[in-house]
Amino acid sequence: MQAMPNIARAFARSLTFLIASLLLGGVAIKPAHAHIIERVEINQAGDEAEIQIIFDVRIQYLREASLGSGDIHLFFNQLEADPSGTRLVSEAKDSPPSEITPHFTISYPELDSSLAIKFDNTVSYRVRPGKEGRSISIFIPAVKPESPESKLALRTAEEVEREAKQLLVNARDAMGQGQLGTAIETLNRLLNLPPNQQSQAAQGLIGEAREKNGEFAKARVEYELYLKLHPDAADAQQVKGRLARLPEEEKAKSVPLVFQKKAVEEKMMVYGSFSQNYYNGMSHTDVTTANGLGVTTDSLTSTDTSTLLTSLDMTGRKRTENTDTRIVFRDDYRANFLSKTKNDNRLSAFYIEQSGRDRSYLVRLGRQRGSSGGMPGRFDGAWLGYSLSSAWRVNGVAGTPVEFYGSEMEKKNFAGLSVDLTRLPEQWSGSAYMIEQRVGKVTDRQAVGMETHYFDAQRNYLGLLEYDRLFKAVNIAMFQGNWTTGAGDNYLMLADHRKSPPLQITNALPGQTSQSIAALVQSGVSTESLRADAKALSQTSNLFMVGMTHPLSSRWRLGGDFRISNISGTGASGVLPASAGTGNTYIYSAQAIGNGLLQENDLGVASASYIDAQNYKGQSLGYTQVENFRQRWRLDISLQLYNQKDILDIRQRRTIPSVKLSYQMNQSVSFDAEGGIEDTRTTSATQVEKISRKYVYLGYRWDFR
Repeated sequence: MQAMPNIARAFARSLTFLIASLLLGGVAIKPAHAHIIERVEINQAGDEAEIQIIFDVRIQYLREASLGSGDIHLFFNQLEADPSGTRLVSEAKDSPPSEITPHFTISYPELDSSLAIKFDNTVSYRVRPGKEGRSISIFIPAVKPESPESKLALRTAEEVEREAKQLLVNARDAMGQGQLGTAIETLNRLLNLPPNQQSQAAQGLIGEAREKNGEFAKARVEYELYLKLHPDAADAQQVKGRLARLPEEEKAKSVPLVFQKKAVEEKMMVYGSFSQNYYNGMSHTDVTTANGLGVTTDSLTSTDTSTLLTSLDMTGRKRTENTDTRIVFRDDYRANFLSKTKNDNRLSAFYIEQSGRDRSYLVRLGRQRGSSGGMPGRFDGAWLGYSLSSAWRVNGVAGTPVEFYGSEMEKKNFAGLSVDLTRLPEQWSGSAYMIEQRVGKVTDRQAVGMETHYFDAQRNYLGLLEYDRLFKAVNIAMFQGNWTTGAGDNYLMLADHRKSPPLQITNALPGQTSQSIAALVQSGVSTESLRADAKALSQTSNLFMVGMTHPLSSRWRLGGDFRISNISGTGASGVLPASAGTGNTYIYSAQAIGNGLLQENDLGVASASYIDAQNYKGQSLGYTQVENFRQRWRLDISLQLYNQKDILDIRQRRTIPSVKLSYQMNQSVSFDAEGGIEDTRTTSATQVEKISRKYVYLGYRWDFR
């Protein structure tokens, strides 16, 4: 059948139409919202199926929880900033086509700040963080594909006959168009059906197709089988004539198979999602001030946001015996309905990738997310990789960074090389890299770095060190580890020291009167002076964290962590004065996760934190309840409380109730609605400020494949 090629052509037409519409409509394609979930891969791992969730940013796995209905909630820390800022609605992905896993959907973030994986049925599972700090794997028992015999046994004779007729029509059409490989594949499918009224014609036609395709030995077998099965057929003499005219075996070897296609070649798979969400946010502020003239109250009510967000996430994938080719397109379009607010289109990914099925090489071209080797977070360019042996691999990358913040006046370019050692003794692996970035004719950054990984069934350690040769300073030094015991306890540790933003000469621009490096250099400002200013304005952030999770029982998990963090101040630079750092902030957190609290298919997450900072102290409490009912409905209810007092005796109290309702109409279509209120009361000696923010969003998602 031609269904999948038609879908592939529809994929290309839809993609072309969308891009053309955006360009012809005068909409600029800008840097996109960062999609935290880069992609989902499904692989066979012995008797298990590995579902690998790959992220755009570095993360650290904390803990997991499950509902009896087949939902799994993963909790993790995001270690790198999201350049898109606060996301209006959660992102979601449908499971890629697979025969070894049940259908599932992924959404992030939920009201309890987790990533949720919802399976169509209950599964047993285990979770393991990825070795590179950018993925989490869920292992479930692999689904055994249903045998063709069992499938056919459930079908009626009328259904078989109807399919056979259509397959015969498709095969004849393919032969008429010279698509002999497709015709042979289609006829084989027909002949694998139970005997029907089209079987005789198909047996004769497949012999003719193989003969025209140069497969003379196979054509001989097909013709002989036809005469054996149908010796008295009206066209038996004609078939005997074709059989007699076939070349001898030795001669047949020299005939080129011009039209032959590889039987292992798969058709193009196209899958993804299309969604639309309307988001509305309003706020009301009352400020009451007491002074020598008395008490006054000022009020303001406004609509802060009125937006329709349209998102398209589409992947086309084709695999052969030796290659794996993928086309990825992700785009978000915001239609803003408030006056003096512009519409906004952001393209987050648009690339074509081909790799070897044996992972011997990789070529990726287009807008993509950098994941290693000091690459920018998102860039337009090329990424190439080649395995020199089973242990050594070289990579090259070049392109233009895509920046959401920073100077848009000057174009940046970068190029980098890296070497991966994929098989050190035991479970060790590592890589080393060098990268240079230029803004115009000026070197923006020049870094060298290395990563080291240790990975086995229970332990996962990652070390990263990057040094900028231009600034003569460490850009990032990080160590993170996870350790899981046989009893199910999970221990974690993170030590992270980094420049934020990363060291680059364009960091000097906020303190300059001109926002162009080229203009500053031309006016006489030296690159050494610009590097000194950039270094002064690049803050240093430090974070140390330890934590653990303990399964108290089959229904309860308890977890906690301790964090110390600080951010340095900045030096005076140009028009900007020096600023002080934050000092150390200590955070003590605890979390209790229970399932089956009110009914079998529910989940409750309670959390508490105490914050001890240099200028304030704060406490937070939170509880989220997840209820599944009537199979297709899900209700999330959350309440967050926060209280703070600073060194000037200014007190702040915040209450945030929210609710989310989801309905899964079928495997393809789902609906979401969410609403919440954030009430904040800030009290000082002379003023009371009350801010009430309300939001609601309604949306739907269509998953296609």
